[in-house]
Amino acid sequence: MAFHCVNDGVPESTTRLLREACASRGVEYVEIHAPLFDYRDERQLQPGDLLYRPAISITAIRVEQFLYADGVSTFYADPEGIYFSPMAASLLFQRAGLDIPLTFFCPTPDRQLLSGYVDRLGGFPVVVKMLGYSRGIGVIRVDSLPALYSVMDFATAEGKTPQLMAYVDEAVHWRLTVVGDRVASAYRNTQEADDFRTYAGENRDDYTAPVPPGMADLAVGAVRALRYEFGGVDVLQHPSGRLYLLESNFPCYFATAQEAIGTDIAGMMVEHLMAKSAKLTGRD
Repeated sequence: MAFHCVNDGVPESTTRLLREACASRGVEYVEIHAPLFDYRDERQLQPGDLLYRPAISITAIRVEQFLYADGVSTFYADPEGIYFSPMAASLLFQRAGLDIPLTFFCPTPDRQLLSGYVDRLGGFPVVVKMLGYSRGIGVIRVDSLPALYSVMDFATAEGKTPQLMAYVDEAVHWRLTVVGDRVASAYRNTQEADDFRTYAGENRDDYTAPVPPGMADLAVGAVRALRYEFGGVDVLQHPSGRLYLLESNFPCYFATAQEAIGTDIAGMMVEHLMAKSAKLTGRD
């Protein structure tokens, strides 16, 4: 058994924590540099091996797909899930009965349609979310029709199909990391001055605060809805107590909480794949 990690320049903390988790559990750690992979048939993995791709490039995805074989343990819930990617997460969440902010896919700069969407979203402000980015990039708060028209003119000219979402005011932004059927970590993000977006902070209390009721189930449900067994889930907690699921990311950066308070998320990840490997191969 070996843990194979497909890398193409992910943060050093990601690979270091996974390497340390493997070493402490007696599992060989093998790092595969995706851009220089040679695609030899003998490179395919063996039943019982563990496979995770923290990298997000198309090159890394193709390497991961090539390496996979029957009996290899991954974070994909379906045996062939490694070859597919959910393209309409918000619709899957809705079908699973998970609460999300009211959301429309918005491929048009048509003024009448945009004005109608704003009315249905409850008025301004609204959020325009460009898909495919991370760390808040492409998430734009819009406060007027002229601003919305100009943003959507640009987005459609660039071939983008953003989401138009209701703005949840005065909400607390949580990030939860799910491994299998449990929440491995949960922490509050903090809002920076003059920015509506939030980021991981350094206040220890944000990492040890009690998880609001229902949030863990919502996060696990989000990961399951996308047919993964690992993910980073973003949830908004409204002052009323209502929870809104924003997104579930796979792969995701898990090191924030581990380095902040020592939660061994990497260890949980390796142990989950080890247990799944045992089931796949019939070993104890």
